[in-house]
This record gives sequence, C-alpha cells and structure tokens, in this order.
Amino acid sequence: MKPNYSGLDWLKFAAAILVVANHTGPLQSFSPYADFLLSGVLTRVAVPVFFMSSGFFLFRKLTGDSAADLAALHRYAAKAGKLYVIAIALYIPLNLYTGYFITDFSVYSMIKDLVFDGTLYHLWYLPALLIGIYLTFFLYKRMSMKGMLAAAGILYAIGMLGGSYYGIIEGHQGFVQIYDGMFTLFDYTRNGLFYAPVYIALGAWAAKQPNKEGSGAVQAGLFAASLGMMFAEGILLHAADIPRHEGMYMFALPASYYLFRWALHWRGRSGKGFREWRVWIYILHPYAIVLVRGASEAVHLDHLFIQKSMLHFAAVCLLSIVMAAAAVKLEQTPRIIGQARKHY
Repeated sequence: MKPNYSGLDWLKFAAAILVVANHTGPLQSFSPYADFLLSGVLTRVAVPVFFMSSGFFLFRKLTGDSAADLAALHRYAAKAGKLYVIAIALYIPLNLYTGYFITDFSVYSMIKDLVFDGTLYHLWYLPALLIGIYLTFFLYKRMSMKGMLAAAGILYAIGMLGGSYYGIIEGHQGFVQIYDGMFTLFDYTRNGLFYAPVYIALGAWAAKQPNKEGSGAVQAGLFAASLGMMFAEGILLHAADIPRHEGMYMFALPASYYLFRWALHWRGRSGKGFREWRVWIYILHPYAIVLVRGASEAVHLDHLFIQKSMLHFAAVCLLSIVMAAAAVKLEQTPRIIGQARKHY
C-alpha cells in the first residue's frame, strides 16, 4: 500500500503561510511584542519543516548502493538547482527596482549571495538546501545515524552562537573575531553550513527510523511541550537582547521534529497541484507583498492594506496563493498539451 503523506502536504502549506507571516508582521499594528511572538518565534518552525521534508523524502529512497544513492542525490539537487535558477531570474526585475545591482554591488557580493544569502531575502533557502543535502549525505555515508545527527547538531550549535545566542560571545574577542570573519562570507549563520544539515538529518532520521515514531497523540504532546519551551527560550533571549538574528533556537529542534512526526499521522486529501502550491507561495510571496503595497497606494487604500497589518497579511496570503496556483497551472500546461497530442 502506497504511504499517505497528505499530512505533510498540509503541514508544508501551513509552513509556507508562516513564512509569509514572518515577512509581513501580521500583528504589528496591534502589538509589536505579540508580533515578535508570532513572527520572531512561532514562524521559526516553518523553514525547518521544509528541510526535514527534503531529508525525509530524499533519504527514504537511499538503499545503501553507493552509485544509486549518489545518483538519487544528484537528481534531487538538480531539481532544487533548477528551481533556484528560475527564482533568481524571476527576481531580476525586482532586484533592478530595489537597486541591488548598484548599492554595494560587486562580483564578490554576488557570489556570496548566490552561494549563501540568496539574491533576495527569502532565496537563501535554496542554496542552503543544496549545500545542506550534500553535507548531510556526506555525514550519512561516513557515520552512524546518531553520529550524523551529532555532527549536524554541533554545526547548529556553532550557528546558534552567531545568531540567537550571539550575545554570549560578545565579550570574548577571540570568538567575535572568528564570527566576524565568517560574516564576511555570509550575512547569517542561518545557512547551508550551520542551519540546514541538522534539520535534513532529522528528516533522514524520521525516514530511516519509522518504528520509533510513536502515536500521534504522543507526538502532539511532545510538540506542544517543545513549542512552549521554544517560546520561553525566545522570550528570555529577546528580553536579554542576546540575539544577533532571531532565527536559530535550541528548542526549535524538538518542536519542529515532533511537529513533523505528528503530521505523519494526519490524514486528508491533497493532490500534486496542491503539493506544489507551497513551493510557489514561498517563491512568489515577495512579489505579492510588493503588488499589495503598490496597488494599495495607487487606489489610496494604504490605510487598510498596509497600515492594518492583519489585512496586509491576509491580502498577501490570498494573492500569493492565487499566483502560486497560476504558476502550477502554467508549469503543467506543456504536459497537458503533450498528453492531448497523443490522442490525435
């Protein structure tokens, strides 16, 4: 019987909406602190879900045959790389509009963005995925599953000290110099070297250790407890002004993992088109933000769709979903035409 992963489809759709929330601040006009709890803490489980899903679906295909496993890795990377190239091309007009190619632009800055930071603020995910899957695959082939997780966890800990826990090292000049050196290569440690591998490894663990899953109720309870600890962690770090960037929490690891495990128990309907929506929602939502803001100002409704943060978020979500559905339909058009021609 073919496994039913519709729960993961719905989880990734919800994660895509959380990414939109992270970039629009839905609660900002009501309470900046409430918006921090949503955009600065809760949304931090979204991207880990994407990385874990990638690890889960890639590593469940690996059989132990070195050549076949490497070929599977390359095929997966080729698909992600193609999407990254398309995304870069899509955002060239917006890059031109924002002055990307003028302000502090150089060959070095472009290479840095292509490899680590992304050519727009959300596109860092795709190079992180590419680096992360190769690094995790390397660890997987040379270590036990627990060793792979431990190594990826150490990388994550290094990343946390450059992100949410940066204030801890600020008084230690040697560490500061090391991290300052890193920040000449990339803007954040939330990248394919330090951030992505541990979540991809957790996805691989979920794929290779299915008997350790437990019941849905247990996973839901563990998720709730971990999420509570993540909120406490985020609140304490924020109050102490420790983070350089609020993106890498310690308790995001168990919270994201148990959420992912819980979603494996969800049942429902989903299709390939819906499955691909979340990809395009993620890719296209910055355009939706620009279009909503521009249209609102043009028709003098900025007091509603810009200043009212929840309405702004809702409008961006709706437009992102419409654009995603259109992109999926456009993507499917050549296949539909090809299938129709077979009947003539």
